Amino acid sequence: MSSIVEPKHITEIPSLEPKFKEKLLGMMPVILPILAALVLIYSRAKFGPNGFLNEGALTMLALICYITASVVLVTNLLVKEQVLNRLGLLSIGLGYCFNLSGWMIRWIEAGDAEGWKDGINGFWRYYPLDTLYALTLGFCCGAALTTLVIVRKPKYSFLGSLSMPIISVILTIAVLFGNEIHTLMPILDSYWRPIHVSVATIAYGVCLVSFGVAFAYLLKDGVRSEAIAIAVILYGFLIYFTIGGYGSLAVPFHAEYGPNIYFMKSFLPVRAVLSGVGPLMALTLLVMTLALAAFIYEWVKPDAKLKKMGWNLFRISVVLQALAVVVMFVQIRNVNDLASKIPQRQYPAFGEWLTTEMTKENNGAMPPELAKMPQAEVARLWINDKAATLTVSLKSNPVEVGALISLFVCLFLVALFAWKRKDVEALMPSLEALDSLLYKTVGVAFPLLCLLLITGAVWANESWGRYWGWDPKETGALIATMAYAGFLHTRIAHGWRGRRSAYFALLGFALVIFTWLGVSFILVGLHSYAQV
Repeated sequence: MSSIVEPKHITEIPSLEPKFKEKLLGMMPVILPILAALVLIYSRAKFGPNGFLNEGALTMLALICYITASVVLVTNLLVKEQVLNRLGLLSIGLGYCFNLSGWMIRWIEAGDAEGWKDGINGFWRYYPLDTLYALTLGFCCGAALTTLVIVRKPKYSFLGSLSMPIISVILTIAVLFGNEIHTLMPILDSYWRPIHVSVATIAYGVCLVSFGVAFAYLLKDGVRSEAIAIAVILYGFLIYFTIGGYGSLAVPFHAEYGPNIYFMKSFLPVRAVLSGVGPLMALTLLVMTLALAAFIYEWVKPDAKLKKMGWNLFRISVVLQALAVVVMFVQIRNVNDLASKIPQRQYPAFGEWLTTEMTKENNGAMPPELAKMPQAEVARLWINDKAATLTVSLKSNPVEVGALISLFVCLFLVALFAWKRKDVEALMPSLEALDSLLYKTVGVAFPLLCLLLITGAVWANESWGRYWGWDPKETGALIATMAYAGFLHTRIAHGWRGRRSAYFALLGFALVIFTWLGVSFILVGLHSYAQV
């Protein structure tokens, strides 16, 4: 009997935990891009801006890599080739390397531009979060890093096809902002600034990936493709009924669209109409409306022919939206004679704005020669006088351009997923795995958002003398945090799972996007210092 318990008869149980070497190899897709970025940053600091070692070039390389990863990973949904999956992972890694190194090299460029003046916190004064552009670079870094951590595992590789297109659109918007370096306001010179905004970039990045996981869960759980299509069409309505400027409903009512006119480093509240763009947008809006009507009617009274017609209309809207974006880019780069492209209905409002500005410049008195003129005539005279110096560019309305691109991406992906729904679902792990991953990503995002509020309050007290002032950005960040708190509370306290939790994650990311962009372009507050 004693021989039974002798060590030589006991079978050794292999460790269930992977060895350290295996863990390290598994993290290589994350570690190598970071090491490569450190080499590029060191090279820039040591040898100066030689070759492509400047922020602008590296950011463009990052954007190219992100777009490549998006195309490759979306294509892999259709053809299912392992080589495409590896190429997508490589593209994400390279993009993150260039994104991170460019963002940090901006730190060096900002210090060089100002001569490394001594501030309250020395070199921290130049930490690259001086504008919304720099914040967006960090946002993309956080999202790409989170994506890398997740998609390095084969069973989650499909998530890259959801997160990378969003990251590509966000970085495109950043490029449209322009990468000018602005001098930091003295009141903001605090070591809490890099802590606060760095937390924001990571938190927002995790929120972006949780959005992709939530969308994947809804697909896997059988949410009707028509419901997703309706949501995207409503997003398109939101865009087309708000762009075009100054409450004129230019696209649906006038079939017109154009960018703001640029004069002496300032964008004026007047737009030049681009030939052919407005009609294409109006046609896209009409086709989306017809598709929406078909989907809703088919939902109430199921009809296979009506459903097919709805999807055909939806696919036509994808093509029309792509054409609208392409024509817009071409026209902006080739438009001339801007004075002749300003609609007459814009003159009165622009004249009123000019009158106000001229009065300010003349110490409260309107120039006598203009005082008795109709405001529309004041605008016409001014535009004719300055016609040779007026310009437009893709940077004239970066958020609108980004929104139009994002609408095309959403329309295209939904059309593709609806077409290959079964193939896409087959690539996904189980609902339980997706639900668990969603819980984990939100579980990381929520404490980061809380830390964002806390560090922001401390910084606000140091700079503005109060911890909280209900500034629009503060309020937006709080509401977004409460959405994720609602996710966790309903899950832990009430046992919510699945679709209801996924909807919370979608809502939370929508609020994050509004907090990121809304304050600088819609609401005015103390955080509007972060120029584009």
